[in-house]
Amino acid sequence: MYRLLSANFMRLRKEKVFWLAFFFMIALGLFFPAVIKMDEIKTGTIRDINGAFGQCAIFIGILMAVFCSFFIGKEYSDGTIRNKIISGKKRTDIYLANFTVCATAGVILCSVFFLSYLSLGIPLLGFFSMNIKAAVQFLLTVLFLSAAFSSIYNLIAMLSANKAVTAAACVLLAFLFLFFGIQMNQMLNQPETVTGIMITDRGSEYKKLPNPKFLDEEERRIVQFAYDFIPGGQVAHCVSLDASNLSALPVYSILIILSTTGAGLFCFRKKDLK
Repeated sequence: MYRLLSANFMRLRKEKVFWLAFFFMIALGLFFPAVIKMDEIKTGTIRDINGAFGQCAIFIGILMAVFCSFFIGKEYSDGTIRNKIISGKKRTDIYLANFTVCATAGVILCSVFFLSYLSLGIPLLGFFSMNIKAAVQFLLTVLFLSAAFSSIYNLIAMLSANKAVTAAACVLLAFLFLFFGIQMNQMLNQPETVTGIMITDRGSEYKKLPNPKFLDEEERRIVQFAYDFIPGGQVAHCVSLDASNLSALPVYSILIILSTTGAGLFCFRKKDLK
């Protein structure tokens, strides 16, 4: 296992896709506070560093989809995985070594975003206006979320020997997560009533009407759980910096990691490597 990890981390250091993502996240971390400051100067509205603190959650899912598919897909295209098995390496160790490196890469990418964001954001915009405990919790949520994304994409990449198919599937899934997160956010934020026009003898009148899209208590409970649990919902929480059950989000990410890793290990052991 140690040799597999050592070899994978050596590959990571030379992986162009990783370094492109690395510098992209640094640029992104510097970009957001600069834009917020320019908007503050232009509008005269006081802005703080909270604004874009969780924005990297949007990008990490997409970046990890690309990275995992290329990093692991290259092992299949070069025949590296088959050679590792022939040389006596355990499939479990191979799978876990790849997941560990992918998860580490995700954490590094998020970390460089936060470091660059805070290094420029604090001098320009000042410190957090929200509770520092909440800021730390959101930071941890994003880090665990990046590992959950890595676990999901590692599962797909380890079970698909076709790099192009893997990349397409992972990127598509990343956008589907975002789509479902946005949809559930809209469902939960539907107002209980809407303003409608009623035609009466005196003409048209505006009247409050029940909103058919408003969720009842049971529906809201189910949708809220799904919103908190799936990665796309957690992305929406981190971007808006609004979560009623913030402490549970990293726990959900851990459950995703355990379940997808367990399923991946089971399937990879039975996979026929031609």
